[in-house]
Amino acid sequence: MKKLLLFSITLIFSSLKLSGQSSEDNWYQLPEGFGFSNQMEYSFDIEKKLEIFENWTNFDYSKGIFSAGLRFEVFQPNDPDPSINRGKVYFADIAYKYLSVDLSNLNYGMKFTVGNFYELFGRGMILKSYEDRNIRVDNNLMGFKVNAFYEDFYLTAISGSAANSQNIREDVIHGIDIYYSGLNFLKPGFSYAINIPQDKNISRTSLTSLRIEPSVWNLDFYLEFGVKQNQTIKELFLSDNEKIIGKGFYGSSSFYFGPVSISAEYKVYDNFSFTSSDQTISYNTPPALRKDYTYLLLNRHPSALNADNEAGFQIEINYSLNDETNFQSNFGLTNSLNENSYYQRINKLNSPSRIQFKEFFFQANRVWNNNFNSTFAFGYNEEASSLTKNITPILENKFYFDDINTIKLIFEHQHTTNTFTEEKYFSDVVSVEYLRSPSFNIILLTEVQTKESESGKQIRKFWGFIQIGYKILSNTDLSLLIGSRQAGNICIGGVCRFEPEFKGIELKMLTRI
Repeated sequence: MKKLLLFSITLIFSSLKLSGQSSEDNWYQLPEGFGFSNQMEYSFDIEKKLEIFENWTNFDYSKGIFSAGLRFEVFQPNDPDPSINRGKVYFADIAYKYLSVDLSNLNYGMKFTVGNFYELFGRGMILKSYEDRNIRVDNNLMGFKVNAFYEDFYLTAISGSAANSQNIREDVIHGIDIYYSGLNFLKPGFSYAINIPQDKNISRTSLTSLRIEPSVWNLDFYLEFGVKQNQTIKELFLSDNEKIIGKGFYGSSSFYFGPVSISAEYKVYDNFSFTSSDQTISYNTPPALRKDYTYLLLNRHPSALNADNEAGFQIEINYSLNDETNFQSNFGLTNSLNENSYYQRINKLNSPSRIQFKEFFFQANRVWNNNFNSTFAFGYNEEASSLTKNITPILENKFYFDDINTIKLIFEHQHTTNTFTEEKYFSDVVSVEYLRSPSFNIILLTEVQTKESESGKQIRKFWGFIQIGYKILSNTDLSLLIGSRQAGNICIGGVCRFEPEFKGIELKMLTRI
């Protein structure tokens, strides 16, 4: 572990030396077309005696029509949870590599990629292959990809395999996406993907969708409808005259007029998850219709997306009263499906529709003068998975002493009720941040949770940490955290990762050249 940590730090500081050379030392400069980045994260929990080391090193090079790259990964481990580490408990390897040839001009072209790649069809209803290190998602595909266009027609074709929970690539997925952008009032698209299991006794699963993206005046729309097919499941659980085993619909609209903007979304996901045959790889991530917050306590009780059993909507309104004052409000509701859904019929359930997640958020921002502004926020949510109701008021103040020095104060309070036991408890978070732009910041954060599981007997728990951030030259960000942190979920776009309680030291470094 120490050798790997020393290797990563040496690599980073070597890159700093390279990037910091004067123009006279040209032999130290990176060649034209060459790119480098390194992200390192290290933590040690002093109570659990748990040491985690993660490092991603990327090299990229492009010249003319050719481009290539690789990513060297080191994990010891990247996460103790087997569902997250995917077999990379003690791992060092070139885990991502590609070669591309781009034959394109202004009116038409074609790009070929072999090796590892990511791809998104539409809004992710059919295919979303991506990486997000905050939630440890990486479902990259290994195979080949073709991107082509002619005038206003765009085509993407892919064939590849993703790594399963044991870091083995078994199933193969083929997909195609066609999009036409020549009509502002329509913009149609078509997507299709099929998963082919390695085991020939397991039938194939496919998803097909049609979408349109009309724009009229100050209104923008996006509508996509998809169906899911699997012959074996259909024969076992559904009637002979049915052709599909699941369906999905997503629609959104945006309206802009002067100081007002309104966006609305609607979804129905009925047995629409698209996974590998062993259920450990998710190929699609439909829009979750959940708000991602910047405040700590509002993210403490999120709700993970369930692409098999959801229907709901979300609406957001933004209004600017003037240059100094603006407001934002958001309301979202997600229900489970009823007993007539494909999901319940295939799983032999008979349950009424229930609220899975409800959230309301309001925020007001006010600039008092050049040196001071305030934000008041209020959040309410109900979450079925944790059986909680949460009320969360927040106050944030920023003091600008000049163009360089800023102090930010945030106070968060959350009142939580367990809807099953009727237990009530409170959480409070206070954070003070000093920023010296653009190279230095320091955060002091403390959290208190007060519970009264027995009448007259209060139990308080405390967490707190200090976090220092520093920018070295112009290409490396360093972050050091010392202290303790409450357990909780990290969710982005409805995809969640549980982060256990932590007490110790955490070091992060990100370098880009």
